[in-house]
Amino acid sequence: MADVTDTLAPRAPRGRRDRLHLTAALAVIGALFLSACGGARATPAASPTPSPRTTPTATVSATATPTATPASPTPTPAPTPTPPASDVMAYVAMSDGELVPLDVTTGTAEAPMRIDPDPTSVAVSPDGRYAYVADGDAATVTAVNLETGTVGTPNQVANDATLTALAITPNGATLLAVANPTGYDTGSVIPITLASGSVGAPIPVGAYPVAIAVAPNGGTAYVVNAGDSTITPISLASDTAGAALSVGVDPMAITITSSGATAYVLGGTGAGTLTPITLAANPAQDVVGAAVSVPGGTPAALAIAPDGGSACVLGATGVGRVSLPAGTDLWTTSNASYTTAAFSPDGTRALLGYTSGTSPRQGVVVLNVGTDAAGTAISLSGKPVSIAFRP
Repeated sequence: MADVTDTLAPRAPRGRRDRLHLTAALAVIGALFLSACGGARATPAASPTPSPRTTPTATVSATATPTATPASPTPTPAPTPTPPASDVMAYVAMSDGELVPLDVTTGTAEAPMRIDPDPTSVAVSPDGRYAYVADGDAATVTAVNLETGTVGTPNQVANDATLTALAITPNGATLLAVANPTGYDTGSVIPITLASGSVGAPIPVGAYPVAIAVAPNGGTAYVVNAGDSTITPISLASDTAGAALSVGVDPMAITITSSGATAYVLGGTGAGTLTPITLAANPAQDVVGAAVSVPGGTPAALAIAPDGGSACVLGATGVGRVSLPAGTDLWTTSNASYTTAAFSPDGTRALLGYTSGTSPRQGVVVLNVGTDAAGTAISLSGKPVSIAFRP
């Protein structure tokens, strides 16, 4: 990969990453109410604080740091007033280049904020003050001050590459950006120290990396490599990659339970599969379990409840909720193409982003996890591609 301080080359062709922006058969979303099933409310476990990181040496001229208010590009939308602290807030990165704040408590979308043209992922800092949005084609990260609604200047972190996913370490110290080179060969993870804005050396992973998850103790990050059907563990203490593990055909997403005991990888082609991985203190001792079939059609996204007892599996023709670890189908609906999902930190709600539906055509459904009742869909102007809750 070229030096991170170089000027970004012309935007790379999308190539295989089009699979991440699923275009499913137009299905009817006339009935967004889901059939009842079990589902207990849960409280996520606290994450141990990892040891301090060594500050990377490479730097960029513009940084994504929460220590100063990011500069505002032109034009700048009017800042959205900070919602009450008691309200549950989520942030949706949209295919049309906007970041939309959602007040989940009231079921309303706030004024959108204009970001880069091709957002692929959003991550919110553990203190809830900042959101970071990755641009797929330009390989930039944009910081958004959630307290003021101010959008910062996009910060370039790679060259001749696309950014496919973001994750923040549990202590809020480091942003991890997944980069895929123009040729879709070996990808990398780029660590960004948020306190200083310094960008570390790329950490090589597998071919066409598309997703990342960080263990709750902050010691290891796991990267999904769609190009070679593996996941790569990265030691965050040393920024080094371990031996890759095979996880089945076309892996697309990964989530780790709040206990840190198990990771689940969503994959498959025409039908989805969920592969459990028992995580050990030493990633070299991680064990890949047998995959189970899951509903939803061609897989697109995965969200696991904070208690680890169930998951929402999203795909090209619908969404389903399955029990864990058995993978038993609790319910399934086939009324739209679903694209992204996230559980609230307290586990009482889940947001299901969808497109190619009707009434409204695209938006987000708020699911009450305790009752499996779906609220009125919140209409959005574009396809939801990533959702992150404010802690």
